[in-house]
Amino acid sequence: MTFGAPEWFWAFAILPVLIAIYVRAERRRTTILREFIAPRLLPELAGNVDRTRRVLRFVCVLLSIACAIIALAKPRWGYAYEDVKRRGLDLLLAVDTSRSMLSNDVPPNRLARVKLATQDLINDLTGDRVGLIAFAGRAFLQAPLTIDYDAAVESINDLDTKTIPEGGTNISEAIVLAVQTFGKTATGNRALIIFTDGEELSGNAVKEAKNAADAGIRIFTIGVGTAQGSLIPIESENGSAFVKDAKGQVVKSRLDENRLREIAQATGGSYFHLENGPQTMRQLYEQGLAKLQAGEIDARLSRRPIERYEWPLAAAILT
Repeated sequence: MTFGAPEWFWAFAILPVLIAIYVRAERRRTTILREFIAPRLLPELAGNVDRTRRVLRFVCVLLSIACAIIALAKPRWGYAYEDVKRRGLDLLLAVDTSRSMLSNDVPPNRLARVKLATQDLINDLTGDRVGLIAFAGRAFLQAPLTIDYDAAVESINDLDTKTIPEGGTNISEAIVLAVQTFGKTATGNRALIIFTDGEELSGNAVKEAKNAADAGIRIFTIGVGTAQGSLIPIESENGSAFVKDAKGQVVKSRLDENRLREIAQATGGSYFHLENGPQTMRQLYEQGLAKLQAGEIDARLSRRPIERYEWPLAAAILT
């Protein structure tokens, strides 16, 4: 047995008070009778029968109060089973883990800022499923769609530029993988949120975005970095160094906002520049995700305890 409102048990503290008041009243009654009735007549005029009735009546009052308190505490035993359908969005977060995300034009670096921003977004979710895709030269599903937000955040924290062994930036593969992951569920409640600097080195992301739109998927792109860009630091045997191209020239990574806008607009989505993380994620939710129609994301058998307050309540009334 469990109780839905166990705090009501504190009301039992009133019972000893009532008992003390009753005992004091009985003693006072006996004292008054002795003042006006001769001792030899007292047993006949104030006999045990009348006292027994008063005691029984008082005990019934106490039992009634006790049963009422138990009813207020909402006793529960047994379970009822029912199908519960939840509504929400299916969200896939695609995070660029290529080496360009080590650029520090946004401190401490682009990837670190993305990790914080995605956690800000997840903290504001209520009932939506979220999954994680990491991509560089290829894309991999790091966490399937789930409502276990702690597990999703843990997967995000594990991301680094070594998560995907193949270098480069292939946004197209991330979109294709998202379409496959969503599958053929009901449209209208699915969104892909891409965090990247937009420097696509292979593939055709705009074309794949149009295919995603045909599958009922809305894409929102989050640009990370600056138009001025910065060099890409790496650790080497001689200390700090910078990424160089095939010709030995130092590579400077820049944010490509135009491409990211094209990708988002191809699906009816929006582009956002990641500046202040919490503020940008609020804009994403309010201006983008909140406008999507929540769909039925799963149905499960729920076990609900049955409240039995009517039994002690009936006893309180009848006592």
